[in-house]
Amino acid sequence: MVEGPRGPIGWGETGEGPPLVLVAGLGSTGAIWGELPRLLGRRFTVLAPDNRGVGASRDGTPFTLAGAVDDLVRVLDHRGHDRASLLGASMGGLVAVHTALGAPDRVDRVVALSCAAHLSAHGRRLLEVLRDLLLYLPPERVGHALMTLAFAPPAHETMAGFIREATVLYGLDPADAVGALAQVEHLLEGWDLRTRLTGLSVPTLVVTGLRDPVVAPEDTADLARLIPGAERLDLPQAAHSVLAEGGAEVLERVVTFLAGAD
Repeated sequence: MVEGPRGPIGWGETGEGPPLVLVAGLGSTGAIWGELPRLLGRRFTVLAPDNRGVGASRDGTPFTLAGAVDDLVRVLDHRGHDRASLLGASMGGLVAVHTALGAPDRVDRVVALSCAAHLSAHGRRLLEVLRDLLLYLPPERVGHALMTLAFAPPAHETMAGFIREATVLYGLDPADAVGALAQVEHLLEGWDLRTRLTGLSVPTLVVTGLRDPVVAPEDTADLARLIPGAERLDLPQAAHSVLAEGGAEVLERVVTFLAGAD
């Protein structure tokens, strides 16, 4: 853990090799990645921070996208990494892209999973649904509800055991409920990176689940279209959890892309 200007920042770390930061989505700590850090740790030094407001980063000022960039850079500084690649999912993908725009000299490559360049009308409605879940569901039921959105219907048949395990990872610590809600409220203020993305020079891979009910596939496609030279990977049968639903083949594609920074 390190103390930053906005409060303490906690993270998990494993592996050896070029640094890679995993940026979790809304309401999630670094634990959301499950076995992924261990798998990626065969090739990379993997850092998985807790977003501001949850986990070991629970205290301090409320979450903002600008603050998330500062927190991420603070972790890199503390660990002595001049540069790192970033892999972010959903809100974490947005943080990763924000970091590449705001501190391009610190970022080697970006993998953006299931995220959008701006807050669309659909995205706003979805965030309002998530806000209601956080306000009115018991914290122990939030993960169960989110699983309905995170995986496409076929996955609930073919990956039932995995999804049961993922439900635990998605489960919300009651102590994190206030921080997760603050993340939603900040995102509801809106963002729009579209005019800035054309100047992004960091190599980027954008992965889209074409059955994603959380972030509209059209919005993720817009992100890929606007980033010069971005690689795009569309998964026809995936929803929001594209790495899990895509399996070993997609993970290999991601690792191959990230290894280009070696």
